[in-house]
Amino acid sequence: MIRNKKLILSLMSFIAFLFILIIVVNGTPSIDYSVSSGINKLRNPIMDGFFIFLGNFSREIMIGFALIAALILYNGKRKKESWILLFSLILGYVFEQAIKFSVQRVRPLMQLIQEIDYSFPSGHAIFSIILFSMLIYFFKDEIKNKTTRLIFILINIFLILLIGFSRIYLNVHSFTDVIGGYALGFAVANFVLYLAELRN
Repeated sequence: MIRNKKLILSLMSFIAFLFILIIVVNGTPSIDYSVSSGINKLRNPIMDGFFIFLGNFSREIMIGFALIAALILYNGKRKKESWILLFSLILGYVFEQAIKFSVQRVRPLMQLIQEIDYSFPSGHAIFSIILFSMLIYFFKDEIKNKTTRLIFILINIFLILLIGFSRIYLNVHSFTDVIGGYALGFAVANFVLYLAELRN
């Protein structure tokens, strides 16, 4: 039943991604302009500095998190989970690059940091939701205290949302880039876990 749930979640997420893809291919939806306009009103020098720093180093920080988590799992005699984590992230990256090359959506103008590749889907959104949802999946049951476990889960969810928000704030992605990335990343994570459980 749990195995089938992962497959269902993966399929639902992938269908959501396809829906967003169709919208994006047919032009920039109004929600992208609305969200970007709303976020622009929040800008100030302090937030600019924080998100520029995050934008410049978030990929390196997430890769560091991923490698540390993989090492912890590997050294904790959970080698299979270690490889599942790394494989999911690599698979997400492959999908990201293939779809970006196929769709070739141009990034928004007036970026706070320079990004020169294509926009859809957001690689940061894909990487973050795979990484932090996997961290929740692999480590939450190791935390026996319920309050600490809840805090751990909420921190990971917050980091997913923070990364996505930062990409829109920096104007390197549109809202649909990020939501599409989340949908695709969640589909990949659940599908890999489903396949892994088939081999048990």
